[in-house]
Amino acid sequence: MAFGWSADSLAQLNNVAFPFSYLNTNIKSLSLGNATVSLNGIGHDEITPAVAGEKGVIQVAPIWRNDSWTLRKSWKTRGLKMNYRTGSSNFGFSFHHYATNEQESTALFYVPFIYKYNHDEIHLATRYSYSFQSGLTVGTGLNYMYSSEGDGYASRNQKTKAADAWTLDIGANYQFSDISFSQVTFQPHVGIALTDFGMPSRYVESNSSNPMPATLRIGGGTNISFNKKVDGREVLELSVMQNVSKIMARTIQKPHENEMHVDAMNPFKALIKSWGAYEYVANGSEKKADLAEQLWWHSGMELVFLESIAVRLGYQKAGKAEEQLSYWSLGAGIDLYYVVLDYTHINIKNYNNVFLKPHWQITGRIPLDGQRPDTILDILSN
Repeated sequence: MAFGWSADSLAQLNNVAFPFSYLNTNIKSLSLGNATVSLNGIGHDEITPAVAGEKGVIQVAPIWRNDSWTLRKSWKTRGLKMNYRTGSSNFGFSFHHYATNEQESTALFYVPFIYKYNHDEIHLATRYSYSFQSGLTVGTGLNYMYSSEGDGYASRNQKTKAADAWTLDIGANYQFSDISFSQVTFQPHVGIALTDFGMPSRYVESNSSNPMPATLRIGGGTNISFNKKVDGREVLELSVMQNVSKIMARTIQKPHENEMHVDAMNPFKALIKSWGAYEYVANGSEKKADLAEQLWWHSGMELVFLESIAVRLGYQKAGKAEEQLSYWSLGAGIDLYYVVLDYTHINIKNYNNVFLKPHWQITGRIPLDGQRPDTILDILSN
């Protein structure tokens, strides 16, 4: 995870159920500004379920984080992600456990991460994707989320009930054939995905429902290689990508016992209604965001040396109401085949942000045939 929420300016995300599910816990993807909807490599499955792994190889990535924030004293994230490909099919599974702690007293209500406290959440996800020889990969994912009782939410001393929900992910990407010019080869790619689409959940109050954080993403990019090899490895490869995303969660006001309550809009209706202007409250005043101001822009660039050492740069420009979630990132990675290490540094203007710290990730590969290619360490030792 690598970004948190502003305390005073959120729109669609201000009242979604299971807000932790919106977070991307893959460090490589975060270091690329979350601009990875068209990449079909393992590790981007929280952005799109359409991923293709390595045949006959199990990939495992543990998740272990301790986070804190000004208003939230602390929360812990533990989890595990696994993928395996056989033939043209790729199977994935992930487990996330979030344990929240007490929070400081606050009058702020429109902050997802302080909705509930002293509670536990468990997120389970299964994913399947199929890669065609044409370059098309399609995928789908089924997510189950459970939230235990909590001591309260926001500034209210009111016990919250347990809740659960099911959501669906669907996605596709297409890897075009190589285009060669002299000593340069281009491989363009495009992708689209809809994640966390599901029926509303009574996440906080029993008489009000909250929408799921459904997100639509679309984008593309290209991989560029310069056709120069050392010991069979490309000396330098460059990847650039650009995505746009939109939160597809909406609420409506409904009367309930002589009062007006906010309920989630039907998710199918929200797919249509979400394209209109959105009204929200920030700093005590009513504001409005039109369609262009609701879009999030994601940009990423990666340089890879000898197919093993990567340097990454990313930028995320959030929508108008969530502008404090904009960030730029600088990351690096090294692929030793059995072990892959990734690191990123996130820079956000909101200096009270919970995720302003270094982020590390380790991924393990287990080849079932017991074989592996030479790594950069083998090349350097020769």
